[in-house]
Amino acid sequence: MSAQLSKNDDPYAAGSHARVQGPANAATFGFDLATQHLSDATLLQAQQHVTVVSLELHSHSQGARESDPRHDPILALILCAWFDDTIQPLRQRKLVLWWGAADTEPEHERWGLPNFTGVRFDSEELLLRGLVDRILRWDPEVLVGYEVQMRSWGYLVERGWHLGVDVCMELSRIHEQPTPEKSRLDPHGYHARKTSELRVPGRILLNLWRIMRHELALTSYSFENICYHVLHRRVAHVRQQQLRDWYQSASTRHRWRTLHYLGVRAEGSLQLLYELNIIQRTSEFARLFGILFNEVLTRGSQFRVESIMVRLAHQRDQIMLSPSKVQVREQRAPEVVALILEPESVFYESPVVVLDFQSLYPSMMIAYNMCYSTCLGKVSSESPGEPFKFGVSDLQLPPGLLSRLVAQDLVHICPNGTMFVKSEVRHGVLPVMLDEILRTRVMVKKAMGGEPAGGAAHRLMNARQLGLKLIANVTYGYTAATFSGRMPCVDIADAIVQQARETLTKAMKVVETHPDWHAKVVYGDTDSMFVLLPGATKETAFRIGREMAATISAQYPAPVRLKFEKVYLPCILQTKKRYVGYMYETETQTEPVFDAKGIETVRRDWCPAVTKTLERSLRILFEKRDLSLLRAYLTREWIKLLKGEFNLTDYIFAKAYRGRESYSSKACVAALEIANKRARVDPRAEPRVGERVPYVIVCGPPKATLITLVRQPDELLSDSSLRLNAHYYIRKQIIPPLERCFNLLGLSVIPWYTTLPRVERAGGMVSDMASHVHNRHTLSQFYASAHCIVCDALTRGRLCSDCHRDPQRSVTILMARVKKAQDRLSVLDRICRRCMHAWNADPDACCSLACPVMFERRRQQQRLDVALPIYYEEFGDPDPPVHSHHP
Repeated sequence: MSAQLSKNDDPYAAGSHARVQGPANAATFGFDLATQHLSDATLLQAQQHVTVVSLELHSHSQGARESDPRHDPILALILCAWFDDTIQPLRQRKLVLWWGAADTEPEHERWGLPNFTGVRFDSEELLLRGLVDRILRWDPEVLVGYEVQMRSWGYLVERGWHLGVDVCMELSRIHEQPTPEKSRLDPHGYHARKTSELRVPGRILLNLWRIMRHELALTSYSFENICYHVLHRRVAHVRQQQLRDWYQSASTRHRWRTLHYLGVRAEGSLQLLYELNIIQRTSEFARLFGILFNEVLTRGSQFRVESIMVRLAHQRDQIMLSPSKVQVREQRAPEVVALILEPESVFYESPVVVLDFQSLYPSMMIAYNMCYSTCLGKVSSESPGEPFKFGVSDLQLPPGLLSRLVAQDLVHICPNGTMFVKSEVRHGVLPVMLDEILRTRVMVKKAMGGEPAGGAAHRLMNARQLGLKLIANVTYGYTAATFSGRMPCVDIADAIVQQARETLTKAMKVVETHPDWHAKVVYGDTDSMFVLLPGATKETAFRIGREMAATISAQYPAPVRLKFEKVYLPCILQTKKRYVGYMYETETQTEPVFDAKGIETVRRDWCPAVTKTLERSLRILFEKRDLSLLRAYLTREWIKLLKGEFNLTDYIFAKAYRGRESYSSKACVAALEIANKRARVDPRAEPRVGERVPYVIVCGPPKATLITLVRQPDELLSDSSLRLNAHYYIRKQIIPPLERCFNLLGLSVIPWYTTLPRVERAGGMVSDMASHVHNRHTLSQFYASAHCIVCDALTRGRLCSDCHRDPQRSVTILMARVKKAQDRLSVLDRICRRCMHAWNADPDACCSLACPVMFERRRQQQRLDVALPIYYEEFGDPDPPVHSHHP
């Protein structure tokens, strides 16, 4: 390893803030999604003639509970509509509907809502009728809300039922007989888990947060987090109780905040649709697959494959087989699995070339004409002319047919013995379909080359070619769906996989036996192989990689093609489907790209601190090869956590909630535990199925089980007796992923942690003695810190003897720290007020878990709340003033 760098030369030197020092995000401010602006593409300038209406509402509530449509009336509605027509592209209308006495009619400019039109009604029933009249007048095709099951349109519909108004049928374009309430709202049904159980005949109702789950890979799908990563702006989150208090205020100075908050959410939903071009892309996929708009969002890959395949089959006077569940269950089990080698788990300092067969399974089906309509069964089948088992049904060949085809060399026999006629006899439906899809994809990718990289049109076409690629890659799965498939055929599925295995195996043999390459295959996975070139340079690796791709591609029929993908230099192969390295895609590329698959840096079931720590540690290894730098970085982060100098955002887990019925009665699952806690307080606060539930792990009594240490983040912030379980996060979360990587180098990071001095002090500034005795739950909370709060020296009291003898110096140091925290808090308060669009707003009203500023504010405030009383107690002021950062 190289010698240590000086601190000035060390790019991994300690940072000044409390967040975990991870790698610099390629996207500014840590956005997980670059600005898309897909709607700006030149392909989308024609009007779509679609009207979209977004709804948010404010209703009364009881105490700290969420609003209940059985008891709590709707007080105000916010409507935002976008009209994309020939009059003016994307015309906007914003409307406020509310009910109350005549003297409550607002002056919109004074309310801070100058762009909204207001309409007052005398009762809640008239308010709902007014909404229906407005929707029928606008006649939108799409109704949207960010969460339409408990809020927005869902709350409106449920409240309407209790008032005797069937809102769904009133808003419908089709006059049907109303259906019972229970059949319309099944919270555990298929549509409730996929989109929403609400149905408005003639209109499309979008549950936006569920759409975002499929569009983006984030740890939280709250409105605030989505807006930050997609629209690149912070949005406040205010609890229902605070919104109610604002709205019930006699002064419009506070009431407007509730309506402004709802207006931001209603308009934000439309902006998210527009930014990600959801409606246009979904419409294009519906036309491509030949299915309905809602089916693109709710149905799976088999439905899409069959929709395309059935159209081609009907053109050839062929119909689809409809097997029963019994037939599907009784077909024989699959016999072949994909070829996945166990990698040589090592840290590779020499180049590793990655070669990948493009669309291997579709290519096999096209090249060898594999289809239901071209399969002749297995060579080992029963007597010629007798029926034999073929997938879920029986197949009988005409006498003499097989011998004539074999004599004319018109049969291809797969490695597992399954026979298919060649395309000269009959073109299979699946090969024709896949060939058209792949050709179209090539055409789209060619058009992409004429657009600026990263531009709107380039991104849009990239999304289209990705959709075509996905539908091609899941076609094999349609034949292999032996449990839930509509038309599975295990004979065809086994033939495809076995042919692909044979192709990959032969390619590996060619690579390892070529006399000029001196290569070794260190890993193979389904359609790709990783080839080590010991001692080669990056330029040599690129040259040999291209030679390998050309040599092997020439040995197979079109469209089977081996593509040279990239070079890893260096890299780590952990286990199957888990590897990481610095990636180069061209010889001229000077800055490598950190590329990881399957490890914790790209997984969402770990807290952000694990992801950041592991990635930065690997970057230090790849770039510096200096273990002293690595140890310095890790010990610095661990000490910050042990001292309490951290931002809670980095230590929040977020796991998907599957619904109470999906867990056993004895399940110890954190998401379920949080859901049960919420439901006991308020049944309507239970998380939605699929929602990612945030939680943290706190300290507890000895021998406490892990599930008893699970808390919601706001519990930790509001309860000063709780403390983040730093030892759990370090020993059970941060260290194990590091061990899995660095053990391959013969290095263990556990001794680095066990030899650390145990420095646990509240806030890094004062002791835990400020906590109230009756709130103490852990052993360390019953004892003062053994460190002086001024100079950090060991002592039995709060101040050491030296600091007691020099009170002027001690006062100066403490007040400087207090002043620094107060200044920092003042800056953070200004940020929060700007985000809430009110300079007189209380920053504590916002409780957005997606915003690190909130956690930093709470941290600084807690430090002051503890430090000031101790300061006044030690230096003679018996009545310390109450510190307040609010104007």
